[in-house]
Amino acid sequence: MAQSHPPSALPPHIAVANHKGGVGKTSTTVGLAAAAAEAGERVLVVDMDPQGNSTRRLRAHLPDALEDRAAASLAGVLPSPARGEAARIVTPCGWSAPYSSRIDVLPSDLDLELLGLTAGLPSAERRLLRALATVVDAYDLVLIDCPPSLLSHLTDNAWTASDYLLVPCEAEFESVQAARRVSERIARDRHTLNPDLQIAGFVPTRYRAHLGVHRTRLEDMAKISGPESICPTRFPELAVMKTASEKALPLTECGSQGRDMAALFRDAYTWLRNRITHLEKSAA
Repeated sequence: MAQSHPPSALPPHIAVANHKGGVGKTSTTVGLAAAAAEAGERVLVVDMDPQGNSTRRLRAHLPDALEDRAAASLAGVLPSPARGEAARIVTPCGWSAPYSSRIDVLPSDLDLELLGLTAGLPSAERRLLRALATVVDAYDLVLIDCPPSLLSHLTDNAWTASDYLLVPCEAEFESVQAARRVSERIARDRHTLNPDLQIAGFVPTRYRAHLGVHRTRLEDMAKISGPESICPTRFPELAVMKTASEKALPLTECGSQGRDMAALFRDAYTWLRNRITHLEKSAA
């Protein structure tokens, strides 16, 4: 069932981020968007990664002509956005029902990387927030897929526009260290970027319970923001994730293994919603 929110309230804005690439940020974004859609919610996926992986995975159509693609993406909106201008590039998910009617995408393009050239302009980090104004009112959830960099203008825009960070984290040393740096940057720069930004939690990816080192790294994750911040759903490394990515299909259309993985994302999404409710009550 879709979450309801008062007309004056905004849906939660969740940035999916880690300082390390290849840890499953896009897979987590897309999987949670699908889980929310299956629950009847309307989801807006904001692709802030110039690589455009969420855009491709969700089959959000961009013009075929290269010269027209940037204008139809965030690269054409964010350089100098009017309030609510993101509305003109909202693109439906190209999957089948129910996803097609419940997931929309703000697509990315390689030219989005050029936004960093204007990072020194006044209020530059608030461009995405301005572009999203009023657009998000039609949704129950906003998921922002971030680039794999900590100190970038795109990351600053994503975090300024978000209420929470969700950190996919492989149970390996480098990934946990990168997640720790995310937490450290929030503590250091929250007052300049977004005073209300919080870490919602960490999602263990490519987890193998039989490996002692993975269990140890899970304990290391818990030390960053407390054991309650660790999603109890552990995502194993399965070939079906690559199949879904390569074919740009929902997991539910990728056989029994895909349906099993989709069920894990539904469990993770239920946890995330409950976690956000807890954090909201704690802040009240």
